[in-house]
Amino acid sequence: MTNLSEIERWIKDARASLASAEKALQASDFRVAVQNAQLCIELAAKSVIAFFAEPAWRHDPGKQLSRLLKEQVNQSTLRLDASMRQLLEQLAREADDVAPWHGWSMYGRSEEDDNWIPAIDLCTQPVAEDLVARARRSFDTANIFIQCVTSGAGSQSTST
Repeated sequence: MTNLSEIERWIKDARASLASAEKALQASDFRVAVQNAQLCIELAAKSVIAFFAEPAWRHDPGKQLSRLLKEQVNQSTLRLDASMRQLLEQLAREADDVAPWHGWSMYGRSEEDDNWIPAIDLCTQPVAEDLVARARRSFDTANIFIQCVTSGAGSQSTST
């Protein structure tokens, strides 16, 4: 395990990003809400990764988290109950799913005909609401995991 201060640093930044995303959503600033929601999910995943290893400096940490979870299960290094494992696997999927929004919310996105859609047009209210909801779930998952493993409960398992 990497040191607790690294885990706390990642989750603290995730918490701040979630708060910013929620405020921006309330203010109908959908682009900022999308940017901060994506960042919250990325940082939440990295806070979990930091328990096992140094997080890679990428915006799509899901693959690294998935790999580390599989390694832990295969090595029986850390036994997690089935529900916690499912939540962490969902966090990994969410991190990969929303990673493109890091660039799209900043620069826009090219369509098949090479026409660019501006970021402000991509970051609609439904997109922002979806990403903020995902950010809340991702933050909660990371926070539960961190509380579990730092209290010693994560080293015990009721099922595999």
